Amino acid sequence: MSKKKGKFDLGRLVHDGAIKDGEKFYFVSNPTQWFAVAKQPNGEFKIATPEGTSTVHAYATKCLGAEPPEHASRWFRNDHGKTLYEIWHAGEEDQYAA
Repeated sequence: MSKKKGKFDLGRLVHDGAIKDGEKFYFVSNPTQWFAVAKQPNGEFKIATPEGTSTVHAYATKCLGAEPPEHASRWFRNDHGKTLYEIWHAGEEDQYAA
């Protein structure tokens, strides 16, 4: 897990309760492309896509057909319409507000 503040860490988002193991996220431009957050046997969190296990960045690159122009988490939203990027940064804002 990352100790650096501000660095994207899927495992930290799960442990903090911002997202859930098994939660689905959909590619903003094509909801038929999706992934679910998945705990790996080694305890690390990655994403499970219909094609297999991946990282958010690698899957965004596949969905876009190129490197994401902004952070890869901006390209996936949950059932409530929140992007992974918004969820990540909302947690950081809460941390600094305390």
